[in-house]
Amino acid sequence: GKLLPEKIPLRSVLSLENIPRPTLEGDDDVLIQTSHAGVQYPDALQAQGLYQHKPPLPYTPGLDVAGTVVQMGPAVTGLAVGDRVCAQSPMALGCLAEFVRVPAR
Repeated sequence: GKLLPEKIPLRSVLSLENIPRPTLEGDDDVLIQTSHAGVQYPDALQAQGLYQHKPPLPYTPGLDVAGTVVQMGPAVTGLAVGDRVCAQSPMALGCLAEFVRVPAR
């Protein structure tokens, strides 16, 4: 058997907002158009202010992302626009978005 919570009260603390598409900041940055993003237990805790890491508000949660490379910095090697990739945010934030900027490494 499994213990499953009936609900996590996140509707009261999350909102869907339109934000500008991220731009590349470094020569080794990659911009990913999100197809899937993982929601981890720490994301739920963090959204409720119950996790040890408390980012300044407002912020975009999400550690894991999968999607398609849509733009790359000039120093990126081994990838091409159109490649399907998965990544983790180095800040443990920002992956629950349509587009995510991450370093290529």
